[in-house]
Amino acid sequence: MDTAVTEYPELVQKYFMNKCVPAQDNKFSALHGAVWSGGAFCYIPKGVKCDLPLQSYFRMEGQARHLRAHFDHRRRGSEVKLHRGLHRADLLGHSMHSAVVEIFVHEGAKARYTTVQNWSKDVYNLNTKRAVVDAHGTVEWVGGSMGAKYVMLYPGSFLMGEGARADT
Repeated sequence: MDTAVTEYPELVQKYFMNKCVPAQDNKFSALHGAVWSGGAFCYIPKGVKCDLPLQSYFRMEGQARHLRAHFDHRRRGSEVKLHRGLHRADLLGHSMHSAVVEIFVHEGAKARYTTVQNWSKDVYNLNTKRAVVDAHGTVEWVGGSMGAKYVMLYPGSFLMGEGARADT
């Protein structure tokens, strides 16, 4: 995300927190929009098919003396599969993970987002995950969340044209 903001500002401005999950959507997206840190921005041009899945892994480490928080942001967009793993080992101190995942599936495109989260009992895990799916596009959501002190998942898919599809 940090590189995308610098090198591709027009793409980030077009997609970042304005159409799918705007900052004013809810208090957690407002917090996320104000203090996001890190994450990934992946733009797949029209007609490009990624045969191998993209993978990312996030591990919260270290002893937290105060509330430790991580706000990541991801977005996707022709045919792509993304596998994401998140983990926090049992350590002292409360932590918070607040993620916003925005997926834009344009006409006839396909995206699959798979996430496995394995949190320790002291993590507050707050997620907003949404997709905007244009005509004849498909988004597939596969997710598993284990552990955590508290989990909030606010999912949604906006089907914006004929033949648009979302599988969860």
